[in-house]
Amino acid sequence: MITSSIDPDSQSFAAGQAIGALLVTAVAVAVIRVTTKAWRRGPVPTGAVTAEQAVALAIRRENIVRGVLPAVAAAGLIRAFSYEGEPPAAEAAPVLQAPAVQAPSGAAASPETERAVDAAPRVGGYRLLSGAEATEYEQMTSGKEPSGERWFHDGPGEGPVGAVLQIGTVEWVAESAEANRSHTMAHEMRNVFAGARATEVAAFEAGPWGGRLSCGSMASATGRPILCAWTDSGTSARVMLADEESLSGAAEIALRFRSGSDKRD
Repeated sequence: MITSSIDPDSQSFAAGQAIGALLVTAVAVAVIRVTTKAWRRGPVPTGAVTAEQAVALAIRRENIVRGVLPAVAAAGLIRAFSYEGEPPAAEAAPVLQAPAVQAPSGAAASPETERAVDAAPRVGGYRLLSGAEATEYEQMTSGKEPSGERWFHDGPGEGPVGAVLQIGTVEWVAESAEANRSHTMAHEMRNVFAGARATEVAAFEAGPWGGRLSCGSMASATGRPILCAWTDSGTSARVMLADEESLSGAAEIALRFRSGSDKRD
């Protein structure tokens, strides 16, 4: 995956941009004052220009500069304070005050558990593959191990696999917890779709759990699957759908995958 260490949506980045804008404004004001100094003095009185005319011209020029400087300063201040950074994902969309997530292994949850994350057995026309069926496609999947858990679903189309669901939580993946403390949701989503080389990426309603959900088209030798991804302070997930034809339709299915796989009380 292509990832970027610079988060242009973060509050710290916005603060840096604001400071930079203020410095540029201060320099611009100083340059205007210095470079117009001789011009503002006006012409030296001569036979053709009396002392009274020279003084009047100098006053007019000084007033012009005095009118320009506040405008430059105001533009710089507006620019500086227009930068609004997004808080880190861990603060932007809190999932629970103290999330306790039940892992797919089926381990018993504590009485305080308010959330259980596991693949939904059915989502519309998609059916969860298990046992030998799932193992077969797991072995066929090349590349590095998924970050979190991965499941395969049979879909309404003719292909053997209609959806590949991948979910990671801050409890399962230590890197996700660290990333959520330092990066924004916008940054994470951008990296997901850049790494997948997705195009036509669009944002959609994320549902009752909040956060962000987006979908984009992917190029494939077997068709044009759609990748949808969602994120909040405790979860980073994606689902690749091979049987959907539109981004909006895929977003609806992705939202059903999210609500069906992420149970919260």
